[in-house]
Amino acid sequence: MILNNIGKRYLVALLGMATFLFLANYLKKSESKELEQMVVVLNAKVPQDDVFQLFYWERGESKFQIANSVRTKVTGSQQFQNITFELPNIYDLFRLRLDIGENLNQGTVNIKQIRFIKKGGALVYGIEEFKRLFAPNKYVAQSKNGSFEGKRDTINMKPVYDPYFISVDSSTEMESISENKLTQYPYLISAFICLAIFLFVGYNVNRISVSPEALFVGAFVLILILPTLQNQLQLTEPLENLEKRELAEMPEYSWSKSFTREFETYYNDNFGLRNNLVNWGGTYRTKLFRSSIHPELVKFGKKKWLFYNKMEGSRMFKSYARTNLLPQDTLRMVINKWEDKKKRFDAEGRKYFLSFWPNKHSIYPEYLPITMKVQIKDTLSRVDQILQQLAKDNSPIKLHDVRPELLQSKGEKVLYHKFDSHWNDYGAFLAYRSFFNANKEALGMLPKSEEDFEIRWEDYSGGEFIQMLGVRNKGFFKEKNPKFTIKENKDQIEYLPIDGFPRLTVRTRNEHCGNKIKALIFRDSFSNSLIQFFSLHFYEVTYIWGYKEYYVGKVQPDIIIEGFVEREIGEKIK
Repeated sequence: MILNNIGKRYLVALLGMATFLFLANYLKKSESKELEQMVVVLNAKVPQDDVFQLFYWERGESKFQIANSVRTKVTGSQQFQNITFELPNIYDLFRLRLDIGENLNQGTVNIKQIRFIKKGGALVYGIEEFKRLFAPNKYVAQSKNGSFEGKRDTINMKPVYDPYFISVDSSTEMESISENKLTQYPYLISAFICLAIFLFVGYNVNRISVSPEALFVGAFVLILILPTLQNQLQLTEPLENLEKRELAEMPEYSWSKSFTREFETYYNDNFGLRNNLVNWGGTYRTKLFRSSIHPELVKFGKKKWLFYNKMEGSRMFKSYARTNLLPQDTLRMVINKWEDKKKRFDAEGRKYFLSFWPNKHSIYPEYLPITMKVQIKDTLSRVDQILQQLAKDNSPIKLHDVRPELLQSKGEKVLYHKFDSHWNDYGAFLAYRSFFNANKEALGMLPKSEEDFEIRWEDYSGGEFIQMLGVRNKGFFKEKNPKFTIKENKDQIEYLPIDGFPRLTVRTRNEHCGNKIKALIFRDSFSNSLIQFFSLHFYEVTYIWGYKEYYVGKVQPDIIIEGFVEREIGEKIK
């Protein structure tokens, strides 16, 4: 049946509305939050040699970080010069911070202009716009005509010189810097285009013939070309791939059968809207059926608790299933190596401590799904095997076990994340307290009490297991997460640069701890939540990922602590 004129007009109106929404959405999406390799050029007169530094703060971060900054050496001159900062790709810029020098004897710095060179154009700000864009901190004295001078201060008998500017969030200059806009008026332009098309089609509506078959074919063709349109036009913002694997890359072209297979694999991994479809499928399967799309990686337990379940080549599976017990000769070797290390460190005047942090499965076995419980062997775990052997040998090695305190307290408060393999900050606090109480005589100090902290339980929607399910969390997975803040001297822990150390190193200094003790802690991801507690007690702490004894000689610590998750105990030393 052919559509009559009224039906055609309704169809034209419907298509016009769809076109308007599509076009407006596309133009709106073009306001990219990603700044690709923006270059900032400061035109200034800097009398003496110095180093300028530009920090960028991406939305979602908690503060400015040294890793997100660019340093530029400046040669002193009485002439105005361009000081260039080449920034990497920045996603969703929140704030900027411009440090104008480290030279205490710099004197007056004159700023004439600052340029932000972005993809598609440049923003040029004179001194008046510069003053609207940036606010100076207390170490900057400013006068007329763009003259600025760093000021000194003394804190704890130490000179402090840290002049910098921070961008003003509400300034129109900052808004212009942080956004990439294709057009200022996306809805107005799309409405104008759609109106022109509507008038043209409406005038010729009597000449148009549309059958149901044609509509069906058109809809089918649209579905077929949607992935290509998504790749070319980005109709909707592409979602990040959440699968724990590398997606296939575009193969190099060749006349061979292998190319067709490789290209098919590449296309299956990279067609438009793929991640959206995976997300939708995973979301509905998860919410409706409490079923994981990757049960070989993560499983649903009781009360929406999620547990890691990778079996092939996984230390976690072997650990909770108790299939990783050590042969007697290997057990003897592990203990001997620990004892040898303690003997060497004792001879050097260093104190050596050893602990482990329990698997989530060990503290909350009651929430494990039946399919995981039946995999557990009726025997002791590896850490219990090691603890029994240490006690039997009356070994000088004391492998501290924090499980008793965690098991005793888990009924009062949640200690581990429901949607992650790690403990939360409260579980970490109990482990810290247990460790310090057990070693108080050797350490010469006691742990902080719960009353020393402000503890806030906040909504938390994170967790690595949610990504393994292939879904984006929109509030379905939500729990309360504790945040600890020390009541006295809240900013007492200072984070130091990690130049000359491995990438995942953390170094802290605490001038308020009351001692000059240096500690070296060999760690893993479970220690992330412990840093805020351990660093309260030592003047300097260096947290090294994994065990790398080379850094004992470099750091020259008074105290050495090895602390790894339960499933790793005995692995690194083997």
